[in-house]
Amino acid sequence: MKKLTALILSAAIVPALALSTAAMAEDHVEMQPDTKQHVDEQRTGEQQMSGKPAGAFYADDVIGNTVKHRSSDEDVGKIQDLIIGEDGRIVGVVVKTGGFLGLGGQDIGLGWDHIEHTMEDDESVFYTDNIDEETLRSSPKYERD
Repeated sequence: MKKLTALILSAAIVPALALSTAAMAEDHVEMQPDTKQHVDEQRTGEQQMSGKPAGAFYADDVIGNTVKHRSSDEDVGKIQDLIIGEDGRIVGVVVKTGGFLGLGGQDIGLGWDHIEHTMEDDESVFYTDNIDEETLRSSPKYERD
């Protein structure tokens, strides 16, 4: 009878102890902040995004678009790539100057602060005020590392 009583008590106590240990471990985990998540939330303000924030744009809104000279509306070149700094911000673009029939152009690096991005008819348009196509053609070629 003692064995049966001990077995019944064990059957009742062991699961209760196991559950309480798991609950205590879960409480302990919840109290510890997820450092990576905390850092991501500090950096972006949100952990996940359901759409692009107001005023933001996608890389494909930039790459492939033409840069125009503001006063002459002349095509200066076509954006080939983005140059992104260590902080994750766009610092420049690589622009391919026009050649004859699309051949013979060269890649030129322009600082992002020399490009103005606007939205016209729901499309991204890029302008520069101080750089025309002739100036770009005489600029040093951009060497990608």
